[in-house]
Amino acid sequence: MVLIVKYEMLGGSSLANGFRGWLFVFSKRKILLNRLLLEHDHILRKLNLLELQYLDMCRGKIPDYSLMRSIIVYIQEYPEKIHHPLEDMIFSILIERIDDVEFVQELITEHTQLELVTRRLRASIESLSNGLVSSEELELQLSEFLVGQRQHIYLEEAEVYPLVQSVLTKDDWKKLHSAAPVLDEPLFGRRTRQDYERLYREIEDRSKSVMLEREEGHSKYSETERQQLAGSSTTSRLQ
Repeated sequence: MVLIVKYEMLGGSSLANGFRGWLFVFSKRKILLNRLLLEHDHILRKLNLLELQYLDMCRGKIPDYSLMRSIIVYIQEYPEKIHHPLEDMIFSILIERIDDVEFVQELITEHTQLELVTRRLRASIESLSNGLVSSEELELQLSEFLVGQRQHIYLEEAEVYPLVQSVLTKDDWKKLHSAAPVLDEPLFGRRTRQDYERLYREIEDRSKSVMLEREEGHSKYSETERQQLAGSSTTSRLQ
C-alpha cells in the first residue's frame, strides 16, 4: 500500500490553520480568499470520502464506484472551471509584486497537472468495468491523486495565501472581485451552480448511506474513518 499523507497532519497548530482562523474572524473584506478556503474544505471533504473507498480497495473489498466517480466529477469540474482560474488570477498579481516567484509559478503549473491527473483518474474509474484498467493500477492512481491534491492545498494555504493577504491592495481585490469567474456564466457550459450544489448534496447523502450500510453489515468504521465521513478533520480548521 502506498502511504497516504493525512490532511489532519497539516492542521492543529500549523501555519495554515492559524491563518484560516485569523482570516475568517478579522478579514471580512477579503471575500474571495474566504471563498477559496471554503472551496478547499469542500474538496478536502470529498478527498476524505474518496480515501475511504481507496482503503476498501486496499483491503480487498469492492468500493462504491458510483460514489467514487461522482466525487471525481466534482473535484475535476468545479476547480477546473471556477477555483483554479480565480487562484491563477490572484497568483499572477502576486508574481508581479514579489522577488521569489518560483514557488508561486510552480503552484500555477500544478493546477494544469492536477487537472490532467484528475481526468486520467476519472477515465480509469469509468474504464475499470471494461477491463482496460486493473484494480492495482487504480489503487496507485488514487494514492497519488490523494497525496497530490492534499499537498497542493496545504502549500497554498501555508505559503501563498498569507502572502497574498499582505501583498495585494484594496484596488487589486476590487478588480479581482469584478473579474472573478462565476458558475452561472454561459462560458462554463451546461452545469450551473445549482448543478454542482445538487451533486455535492448527492455525494453527502450517499456517504451517509455508505456509513449506514457498513454498520448494518457489522463492519463499522473506525473513529478516524467516521470523522472523515463527517468531515470533522476539515471543518475543525475553520474554528
